[in-house]
Amino acid sequence: MGYIYDLHVHSCECSKCASMTAREAVRAYKERGFAGIALTNHFIRGNNRVPAGLPWAERMDYYRKAFLSARDEGERLGMEVFFGIEEHYGNGQEILIYGISPDFTAENPDMCDIPPEELCARVRAAGGFTSHAHPYRVRDYITYPFCRMDVSALDGAEVLNAANTEGEDESALRFCRENGLMPTSGSDTHHVNRVLEGCLCGMEFPHRVHSGAELAQLLFSGAGTPVCIGTRGE
Repeated sequence: MGYIYDLHVHSCECSKCASMTAREAVRAYKERGFAGIALTNHFIRGNNRVPAGLPWAERMDYYRKAFLSARDEGERLGMEVFFGIEEHYGNGQEILIYGISPDFTAENPDMCDIPPEELCARVRAAGGFTSHAHPYRVRDYITYPFCRMDVSALDGAEVLNAANTEGEDESALRFCRENGLMPTSGSDTHHVNRVLEGCLCGMEFPHRVHSGAELAQLLFSGAGTPVCIGTRGE
């Protein structure tokens, strides 16, 4: 068996829809046998707790505190924790970002004002990797569950998401293959009980991943395998 990393995890310090702290998330994933996680809290335009009205640098300091807390807990428990972002463009269009430094956000104060294609280009130039989160997800708040951006700007697509139906994930996998994208996988967890008791998704690698930069390289190379732990619907 390889090493499994959940690449879609939220915590309550930043994501309003989450109830678990970053440290609780790390401990729960350790209990489930995962090698690590990517903390991908909702960014400023999403369902986010970062106070509005602060200078950009202070908002970014607030945003990355959850990651720093999770990383400290990961170091204590022998778990890898990678910095990530879930950027929001409305109506189900969300992009997961991996492989960048937390400083990337402070260095790009206009990142909420530029098109998603330009953000993807900047992430790639910084050595990072972008993946369309849960494409083809059908919900009441999503009126057009299809990718509306230039797909060539993306590096990957999330083909397994534990909060999706199997049919939604099958559509995501077709989207990934038809557009020559690399697959990613994550659980989209927000609550401790969901981590401890539910079906989880992640990427399995043949060896440990030691940094966000290495994670991005492995995703680009296709070295990982999307996997589910548990039964869908649990």
